[in-house]
Amino acid sequence: MQPQAPLTLWGVYAAWRRNARVYQSTWLVNSLPPLSEPLIYLVAFGFGLTPLVGQITYNGQEVAYLRFLAPGMMAVGILFQSYGEGAYASYIRLSYQRTWHAILTTPLTFSEVFAGELLWAATKGVIAGVATGGVAIAWGLLSFPYLLLSLPLILLGSLLFGAAGLLTAGLVRTIDQVNVPLFLAVVPMFTLCGTYFPRTTLPTPLNEIASALPLAALADLLRWPLGLPSHWVWSLGWLLLWAVVCIVLAWRSIYPRLFR
Repeated sequence: MQPQAPLTLWGVYAAWRRNARVYQSTWLVNSLPPLSEPLIYLVAFGFGLTPLVGQITYNGQEVAYLRFLAPGMMAVGILFQSYGEGAYASYIRLSYQRTWHAILTTPLTFSEVFAGELLWAATKGVIAGVATGGVAIAWGLLSFPYLLLSLPLILLGSLLFGAAGLLTAGLVRTIDQVNVPLFLAVVPMFTLCGTYFPRTTLPTPLNEIASALPLAALADLLRWPLGLPSHWVWSLGWLLLWAVVCIVLAWRSIYPRLFR
């Protein structure tokens, strides 16, 4: 094993490619969640709540509820797909299949394997975000140029939540323990961070807590066609900070499990 050798693009790609090849063999089954979930959500909320809600107030303007909802569903897809791959799938490869150990017997270094795993988790998030955006485009809620211009945000969010998943994989000792951060952190973000409704409807203390969570910043920035919040630069910086912290902590949590 070579934990301290230099990181190379070829090494990172090799680690990423290993997971991509496994995905290719089961792509039909693996593509169902990122495609079916946003469609189900949009249909359920579109036909279920839109007649009741109609227009909502966002950034001081009246917008159709479905136009508000679609970017939020993109953020949700990014969260669950990238975090799930980083937490569950990476934990299985780390602790059960011992794939990390096997790869590290090759010339690849720990940093390259870690970066490849992170990029693969982010890839799953990007697939989910783009798939959700595609459904919204087909519905007439978003435009194709919007999706192209939002790709950097989709990638940043995917890296952040993929790193959060890897941090979980590095900290937990049994797969059941993955449910602890899932229900204490991921589900509250999913429900409270302005994905389904404006956070301004929450009580002020709860609104402030929800606004500090990274999914809130991602959802706000993905709604840029509806008007960026006045603090959008801070939101972008906040996302970057979360991503860097999660990546560093994930690296430090997994490394000791392989090199003791």
